[in-house]
Amino acid sequence: MFLLSGCAYQREATLPAGEPPEEIYLFPEMNDTTGARVGVFAFSGPDYAPEMGPVASRILCNQLQKSRAFREVISQPDISDMTLGNLVTVARNKRFDLIITGRLLHYFEGDAIEASRVSEEIRVISVRGGKPRVLWHAKASETASPSRSKDFIFFLSQGESAPDPASLMRKNAEKFCRMILTVPPQK
Repeated sequence: MFLLSGCAYQREATLPAGEPPEEIYLFPEMNDTTGARVGVFAFSGPDYAPEMGPVASRILCNQLQKSRAFREVISQPDISDMTLGNLVTVARNKRFDLIITGRLLHYFEGDAIEASRVSEEIRVISVRGGKPRVLWHAKASETASPSRSKDFIFFLSQGESAPDPASLMRKNAEKFCRMILTVPPQK
């Protein structure tokens, strides 16, 4: 086993077949963005959990890097003015081809009784050339219930709390990556 450890190599990461986001409002007919340099800006969060929006954007950024949907994906968490005009200016100054913005619409951390819920919306915007245009606009939601305790004849199995909302955000990020990767490349 030790002798074979030097023979390992890294393959390109691909997402397994799965579902895209539940609601896709807009997508391009052909994907000419695989060689794009992308900036992922911090998502806004709901009023009751504003700190969770940036967490969702970091998770999406990590998933985009793993899936290699784009040539380069760079997190941009520290921008205070999140207006579209300012984001486009920042993106052009940093020579991004695309920017990704989003919102964490719903965030609920479940427990042993309640299910965890997360709902997110993203926009992928081209900032190349003239006027910015939205390429993708989609919404994804995930819900996961706690496992209940089970009563067997000889013992009682303990139930578990609902999964952490971060794991649900990862599932949403995988859906967004699938959406981007399933648009056929430009011929």
